Amino acid sequence: MILAIAVQQVQSLRRQKLFVGLLAVLMVMTALAGLIGWSSHQTILRVYNEAVQLLKAEGKPAPPNPFLLKPTLSLLSNMAIYIPLIGALLAVVLGHLSLVDDQSEGLGRLIFSRRVSRSSYGLGKMLGAGATLAVVLVASLVVSAVSLVVANGKAPTPSDLGSLALFYAVSWLYLMLFCLVGMVGVLVNRRRAMALLTALGVWLVLTFALPQITSGLRPTESLNPISSPASLTQTFFKVTAKGRAVSVSEQYKNVTGQILSTASPEPWTTTIWRVVPTALLVVGLGLLTIGLVARHDYSRGTFDE
Repeated sequence: MILAIAVQQVQSLRRQKLFVGLLAVLMVMTALAGLIGWSSHQTILRVYNEAVQLLKAEGKPAPPNPFLLKPTLSLLSNMAIYIPLIGALLAVVLGHLSLVDDQSEGLGRLIFSRRVSRSSYGLGKMLGAGATLAVVLVASLVVSAVSLVVANGKAPTPSDLGSLALFYAVSWLYLMLFCLVGMVGVLVNRRRAMALLTALGVWLVLTFALPQITSGLRPTESLNPISSPASLTQTFFKVTAKGRAVSVSEQYKNVTGQILSTASPEPWTTTIWRVVPTALLVVGLGLLTIGLVARHDYSRGTFDE
């Protein structure tokens, strides 16, 4: 029954064109990240070649090619910005639409007129949404691999492909968090618009407000995965910095920075612990979603006006 509900959910998202929209947006984001990386590569390489010719004419030795020292996956570093910003926003909409139509169109009453348990319904909805995100991210992984081939002129190594897969696995967990936020928003509100606004409010807090408070970042700097936080000598930031571990957006940027080798190296044990708050929130929100579904009144066919 869980699988049947998940399949129905995926089919519903496909009919609503949301699946195609998610796929198109994320693939464009990935292609854009690859294009920016390739453009930067070509510009720096052109400047390097001209410098080599100039130094050769002067009889001076040329410095090493800067791209031989640069991590291969760093060309995709912009994805660590796009996913927390645009990807998380789309995940909120995905979670919202996964449940809202069953309430507004009275499908919930029809579903529960059959022998379907509330827990199976909730798990099926989460499985369908998670599968949708997984398919979209796998497609993005393929585009990323192609972008690396174009930018570097050679196929990625097995190690690079493994790191790329790990990057998208962490991204799936992060996006699933916001998908569940969208679901919970539907279950705790009686107005359709308010349900979406509530979820978007949580997205704003986690993406902008919490990183700014715990790291002393300006709002625009919270989008930069390599921005240095403001000085923590101020008393306020000394206190709020203690909550940085629960800032899932900051932890995501730190973890993906380690995976893409764009951040200062740290022990892998530290990196793994950075994923724990996001994982716990996903589990907690999943349990909350099942609990709210069990208590939700599906006898009402529409949201309150």
